[in-house]
Amino acid sequence: MASSEQPFGWRKRIGMLSPTVIETAAYDFYKVAPDGVSLCAITSNVEHWSPENFKQAVLDPLVSSAKYLSSRDVDFILHCGMPVVTTRGKGFEEELVKQITDATGLPASTSIRSAIRALEHLGIRNVAVLTPYPQELHQSALTFLTASGFNVVADHTEDVVFKKLQDVTPAQIAAAAKRLFGRAPSADGIYLPCNQWAGADAAPLIERELGIPVVTGAHADYWEAFRSVGITDRIQGHGRLMASLSA
Repeated sequence: MASSEQPFGWRKRIGMLSPTVIETAAYDFYKVAPDGVSLCAITSNVEHWSPENFKQAVLDPLVSSAKYLSSRDVDFILHCGMPVVTTRGKGFEEELVKQITDATGLPASTSIRSAIRALEHLGIRNVAVLTPYPQELHQSALTFLTASGFNVVADHTEDVVFKKLQDVTPAQIAAAAKRLFGRAPSADGIYLPCNQWAGADAAPLIERELGIPVVTGAHADYWEAFRSVGITDRIQGHGRLMASLSA
């Protein structure tokens, strides 16, 4: 809080529909959020990597969850959980955003849509993709990116157990990204989806080491939300994407 005289989230309130516990997501948000910009998040309690579980826990209650966030006076709604969308194919991101906006009247985005816009903003077309997903979900991300006009020049999954995502360290992610880039030096940038592991902390490490931009799931979501509601503060130390808000 910048002032004891201001209410929480006095500038803007960002709503989040999280597929699982709100842990790393809140940590990442408040590291980059300017004073007066707050997070109002609810969870869907996904148990494991499963499209069937995604439907039951996330998609079926989507409209009611979005309406609840709207009742808390948020200014923007983020739907997080990239595989929820990519396993349903290109075009579903816009369908999902339309459902949220039609139900609430609020601007919204979903993780893969935010990431696509962030990659385009940084001029990344030849992308190296590093994920924590099991192979089926990893492949759905690659297919979705290709359908969106990107050239995936290298890819790798760490295949992390769903409830162990928080245990992967930034150094481990950065080391995996370095190995991946070694296989594809033509990459314009690296994409690290998933808000449940430490991709956001790994991003500046990778950029310093490799000299190319990195888009993470968390940074793409917050960049899209902030710019959509007019937050253009100078945000330094968290990679090129967040720094570009004030450009």
